[in-house]
Amino acid sequence: METGFRRARDARLALGLLLALSMAANLTLSVGLSVRETVTVLLPAVSGPTWEVGGGRAGARYLEDMARTVAVTLLTLTPENAGQVRAAAARLSAASARGAIGAWVEAEAARMAGRDLASAFYPTAIEADTERLTVEIAGELVTWIGREEASRRDRRYRLAFRVDGGRIALVRFEELEDS
Repeated sequence: METGFRRARDARLALGLLLALSMAANLTLSVGLSVRETVTVLLPAVSGPTWEVGGGRAGARYLEDMARTVAVTLLTLTPENAGQVRAAAARLSAASARGAIGAWVEAEAARMAGRDLASAFYPTAIEADTERLTVEIAGELVTWIGREEASRRDRRYRLAFRVDGGRIALVRFEELEDS
C-alpha cells in the first residue's frame, strides 16, 4: 500500500515539475513577445517582380503600384463606401495628412449623396519620380448619376509620399491642371 502512495506522490511531483516548467516557458515567451517592436507595412494591391523600400527611398515600381492603389481607392467613391474609403485613406496616409485627406473624402461623399453621384477612376499612365517620391498618374474619371453615366473625363493627379521606418505614406494628393 505504501508503494502505491509513493508512486502517486512521485507522479504528482513529476506533473507539478512539468507544470512549473511549462508555466516558466510561457512566461518567458510572453515577456519576449511583449517587448518586441512591431511595424505595420501596407502593400499595394498590385504585386510586381521586385519592390524596394527603405532608407527614406522607394523604388519606381513600388511608387507606381502604391500610387495606383491610392488613386483608385480615393477616386472610386460613392456615398455608401465613403466610410471604407476614409478608413483606407487613413491607413495609406501619413499622420500629418490624414485630417486633410479624410475631410476631402467626407466633403466629396456629402456632395455626391445630395445628387446620387458615384465615381470611378481608371488609370492609363503612371510616371514615378523616385528622388522626390512623387508620382503623376493619368486616367479616366467616370461619374454616374444614379445608374446613368454622366461624364467621362481625362484627369491627371500628383501624389507625394514619404518613407518613415520602411513604411511609405501619402502626404499630398492633388489634381493637375491640363497643360
